[in-house]
Amino acid sequence: MNTVFELHNKWLGGELVSGVKFLMNDYVVVASGNHAGLSGSVVSIIKFEPNPIYTLETETNGDLEVRESEIHYP
Repeated sequence: MNTVFELHNKWLGGELVSGVKFLMNDYVVVASGNHAGLSGSVVSIIKFEPNPIYTLETETNGDLEVRESEIHYP
């Protein structure tokens, strides 16, 4: 099994993955970047390192791709 696939499965299962701050369904706010001021729930992870990229599902703007460094807990 490939490492990225294993990491993704662990993350989807709710396990903490080294170097990744947010988990599936965490509610976050976008603090910087093109989507600053929006908020939503983490629904996927696209890239793990060095700055993880997540897909956020927002209530009004659909799905967004954001870097971990651009988001935080409310």
